[in-house]
Order: sequence, then C-alpha cells, then structure tokens
Amino acid sequence: MSWEAENWARQQRTGDPVTKAVLVGIANWMNPKGDQCQVSMRRLADEVEISIRTAQRHVQRLAEMGFVEKSEAVRNDGGQGWNSFRFPGYKPPKVSHVPPPGKADTPHDKLTGGEGDKLTPPHDRLSPSPATDCHGEGDIAVSGEGSDKDNKTPHSPPRGDDIAGKRNRGNRIPEDWSPPAIAALPPGAKAKARQWPAGAYEAEAEAFLNFWLAEGRAGSRKLDWTRTWCNRINEITGRVLRDAKAGVRHTAPAAPGPVQPPKAHDTSREFAAAAKIRAQAKVKLGDQIYGQWVAPSRLDIDAWTVTVVAVSSFASSYLRDNYANEIGQAMHAVLGPDADLRFTHETPAA
Repeated sequence: MSWEAENWARQQRTGDPVTKAVLVGIANWMNPKGDQCQVSMRRLADEVEISIRTAQRHVQRLAEMGFVEKSEAVRNDGGQGWNSFRFPGYKPPKVSHVPPPGKADTPHDKLTGGEGDKLTPPHDRLSPSPATDCHGEGDIAVSGEGSDKDNKTPHSPPRGDDIAGKRNRGNRIPEDWSPPAIAALPPGAKAKARQWPAGAYEAEAEAFLNFWLAEGRAGSRKLDWTRTWCNRINEITGRVLRDAKAGVRHTAPAAPGPVQPPKAHDTSREFAAAAKIRAQAKVKLGDQIYGQWVAPSRLDIDAWTVTVVAVSSFASSYLRDNYANEIGQAMHAVLGPDADLRFTHETPAA
C-alpha cells in the first residue's frame, strides 16, 4: 500500500463520485514505490461496493481520461491473471539514499590504525554511527561555540500546492441548501428547466438534496453545489419530460412562505370568447389538468382561428398530443364548427 499514491488519487477531479472511488481503490493497492499495482476486478469492485461490470466501465473511463494505464496479466496455465495498473500522471516521492558526509565507502584500513583494526568491525551502513561522529548535515555537534545555530536545520514550510490541495477538497451539501430560481440559472440549464412541468423543479431539487445528504462515499464533497445542480438538470431533463408524458405528477414540497405560482402568459387582454373557451375546457379537463396545462397558456383569437400559446415547446407538444380534442370541443362550442385550433409556444421573458 502507498499512502502517497492514495493521497494523490483523492486530489484528482474525475467528474463522477463512483469514478473517483474506483481511482482511490486502485491507489489503495499500489506498491510502496508507487509505480505499479496488481488487483483483480472482483476485489476492486468489492472494495468500492459496486458490481464488476460497473467497475470495468469506470476503469475504462479512467483510462480514457489518462488517469490509469491497465494491462492484463496471463498466468502460466493460459488463464487471465490480475490486472496491472499504473498512474501515468503520478510521480512517486524521491527518497535519497546518499550517505551523509564522512560515511562514504572508505577503506577500513584508513579509518583507524594499530591494534584497534583487529577489533573494529568493517564499516557497515546499517550499523549506528559512533557518538563522536555526528557532524553530518542537519546534526547538532556535541560541543563547540555557536554549533546549535550553525547546524540546526529549520523545518521546511508547507508547500503551496499542499495547502491548495487541502483547501480544494470541497464541502458537503448544507442541510439548508435550496436551488436557485430558474431565472438565475445559466442559459443552457435555464432553457431546459423551463420546459419541466409544474412542481418538477422543486421535487427534483428535494431528491438531489436528500441523495447528497445521505451519501458517505468518496465524492460527496463538491466545490460548487450550484454548478453540480446545473449539471444534474442537464442530465435528467430527458427523463423528467418522458415522465410528464407518461402522466407522472410532481408535487412541490411545502414552503414556509407564500407559494409562488408558475410563470404564465398575460391573459388580461384576451377576448371575451377566450374566457368562454376556458370555462368550457375547464369543465371537460377537470380543475387539476386545466390548472397545470391550460391556465398558464394564452388563447389568441384571430377571426375563426384559436392559437394556444404555451409557456414552452414541451408544454405546447403535450397539449397538442393529449388535450387537443377537449380544447377543440370547447372552441367549437363557443365559435362554431368552422373554427380552427393551433398550438405554439413563446418563452416568457426572464
């Protein structure tokens, strides 16, 4: 085991907590020199508490990122042996083996003379130095004025990169963490979050918080939890929209203050006929579906054409695919059978 290699692995940024745990698990089996380790994929998977297939996938990812080099050993019987790993970017600490001054390979006959030669054993590097021979670099002389000041070596201050490494470990997610408002998100994440159905943003944020509060493995510390949340939005948008089409309903967690209604279009300038169409659609769809999908939309009426302007492209597609029949019946009841129904979207201003 090489604790230097394991410490190096913990300071790397892989972008995924499981990938980071696999890297630390490999470093745990590194030999003391820090240049190679051999460990089976099964033992590595057991240590990280994942399946063998998952371990293989994350090892492949580490290899693609340049953190590890993997080679497969072959036993004498032709079977596959343990995997051999190297860290191309890791430099093992150098340890000096140069003897101190006065301890070089000096011939024995030049050290002492006379009858003492017969009793003095040959010079051995493993033997302790005599008490009178302690004037090497960094040692304190037995006597001599000012020797304490001249021979004492001060402790080296910690290097800047060591301090930075400790500071950059990040922090666990706070208990009172809450997601930023959708309007305050970066453009990419904001455009995706605006397509989510009502309540999905709050429900997914609550699941995000609970997951990281319960997580105890490597990778549970992050430098920026807001950026981590934005990455999560990019990852799960497709799944959230698929769930909404399948009929999944999200309930936002109760807030201590007044609940803010979802952002919708201004319907104050709609024609009187639009209000009648809304009343008919509410009866046919029910209060819940009407309030979630139709109420935030705007009804534009131009002659015999009614255009439903939804708050997002997803909402527009969802209304057309699921509730066009009911909205069309409400429209025909007010404007007559020759009226035409269309769907579009217009993203509200931030």
